[in-house]
Amino acid sequence: MDLLNDMILRMDKNAARLFKMYSGNGDAENQRKDFYLFDNIRRLGEKYDDEKVFKKLYAGSDKNAYYRLKGRLLSDISRSVFLHQHQNNDNMLCFYYTGLAYYYQNLNAPKIALYFFKKGEEKAREIENYGLLDIIYSQITKISREIPSINPELYIKKRQENRTLLNRLSEVEDILAVFEYKMNANQYLAGTSTPIPELLENMLNEYTRDEELKQSPKVQFGIYFIVSHILLQNKNYPGLTEYLSSTYDSFSEKKFFNKSNHQHKLQMLAWMANAAFQYHDYQLSLKYAEMLHEEMQAFEKIHYDLFELFYHNIKVLNYSKINPDKAIELLQSMNKIKSVQQNAYYAAFTLLNLAEMYYKQKNFKQAILNLNKAYGHEGYKSIDSYVQLRAAIGELMIRFDMKEYEFIEYRIKQIFKDYKEFLARPEAAKEVEFMQLIQKAAENPGILRKPEFRAETRKYLETYGSEWTKEEVLFRYNEWLEMKM
Repeated sequence: MDLLNDMILRMDKNAARLFKMYSGNGDAENQRKDFYLFDNIRRLGEKYDDEKVFKKLYAGSDKNAYYRLKGRLLSDISRSVFLHQHQNNDNMLCFYYTGLAYYYQNLNAPKIALYFFKKGEEKAREIENYGLLDIIYSQITKISREIPSINPELYIKKRQENRTLLNRLSEVEDILAVFEYKMNANQYLAGTSTPIPELLENMLNEYTRDEELKQSPKVQFGIYFIVSHILLQNKNYPGLTEYLSSTYDSFSEKKFFNKSNHQHKLQMLAWMANAAFQYHDYQLSLKYAEMLHEEMQAFEKIHYDLFELFYHNIKVLNYSKINPDKAIELLQSMNKIKSVQQNAYYAAFTLLNLAEMYYKQKNFKQAILNLNKAYGHEGYKSIDSYVQLRAAIGELMIRFDMKEYEFIEYRIKQIFKDYKEFLARPEAAKEVEFMQLIQKAAENPGILRKPEFRAETRKYLETYGSEWTKEEVLFRYNEWLEMKM
């Protein structure tokens, strides 16, 4: 995807609104073109056609002007994002303070520059950004020539201590790089009876005997990320849950968690909730979800928005298995959630999930009602085309159960037309063959009892049986066919 498109599609409603306010002045004609381009990319998502917009804005005559427009839009978005988001991101805030310090240093205003360098130092120390600290100490030492009250020896000493930390950090990165390589190369954690903590301790001892370094938060967090990703890739959900739980308890006991790495704590709890769900321990998953929600309140809800949707979604997934009525109730209340209100994509996807839940409850009228709402929602256009296809095929399943057989024949033709390119690919065979089966059944519902059709259905289920273990997606055709069998 084009860089500009990717940046625009990652903006929520609030970020888009702030960008429009930031870019509201300037040349009116070009500004309208900027906004037209911006709005088209946001509205159409992956279906955005660069050539069509170029022809609309410049009548297909001046490609250079169009490229300049895109370049200007990218620059405006970049400045808007930095302006409005730097207070919410510790690293961005560090560079904001440091950038201001350089600005005033160039204006020959050393006292103002010193103020902002010290603000940058405070934040950089808090988040352990030792590379930036080295630059800050170097610049303050230079400023000491112009401000006699500054003792350069103090900052020279700080810089030396910081360089020691930088060297240790390099050693940490070396350890983690070798650690990750060896784990992947030797396929550690797969088929071993050795407890994971003991296995990791043995491996770590191969690289360093420095106990302080081995127990440092940097090393421990690095190992946590590596091991978690490997367990996740192997789909070892019981092992992942056990490892995350013990690691979470260990990190809490050692007081590793703080404001600067609070996002890691929330991510760990989110992974724990998801892993427990994946191996069907729904009550444990809900327990971790509530722990996540409690921690989301900490530090004045610093990362609340990042995890809000996940929290509600994991609850819906669990209740969809153990209490479908509760899942529907939760989905109906999703429109009150800030992240859903600000993102049309999430709102449309919520409607699709509601449609599926009603379908599973055999409330077919409500299922169709919510599907139609999703089709007409502004966010539906930005949903992945394969998900849209799944929704359309889900509608065929619902219409069949409603005995609307004539509608199915018409709708299948429409689906083959709308998704012509994808359905022509080999990987779409599962969808094509299923629609052929449901079309046969719609043309003659009695065929469901015929041995020939049952044999064809069994063959389909056997051929694509492994496909359904890979995904947690909308409308599973295999389950529908199994019920008909």
